[in-house]
Amino acid sequence: MKKKAIFIPLAGLLIVGLLTFAGCKRHGHHKGAEFMVDYVSEVLDLTDVQRADLDQIKKEFMEKAEQMHAGKDAMKADLLTQLEKEEMDAVELKQLAARHRAQMDELIDLGIDRLVEFHKTLTPEQKAKLVKKLEDFYLKNT
Repeated sequence: MKKKAIFIPLAGLLIVGLLTFAGCKRHGHHKGAEFMVDYVSEVLDLTDVQRADLDQIKKEFMEKAEQMHAGKDAMKADLLTQLEKEEMDAVELKQLAARHRAQMDELIDLGIDRLVEFHKTLTPEQKAKLVKKLEDFYLKNT
């Protein structure tokens, strides 16, 4: 039981991480997210309803990621402005980093909230498949 208590949050973090990286790619991030949805659907043998829920989560997550990307150019401009100065302003840089961190926290919180909701829809067999897949993944990468 304790193993499952560790692997389920790990699964969530893995999915959130993969969606985050898929959402952070400059080109083709929708393809990366679609690949993840297809992969999870196949591995867990999702029902049509579960697949629709997962597609909705992906859509919401991608919209949030797009909002983050919209401010990316402004953040780069602010950083370049700081680099061009004779003396950089540490307070401004920390504020810039804090804004970016807050956006990432929102994205991660959204991912975790939706994962918890989605997890409730999984059958015990699907949860077992998820844990097994993550155990296999963990063993291959240690």
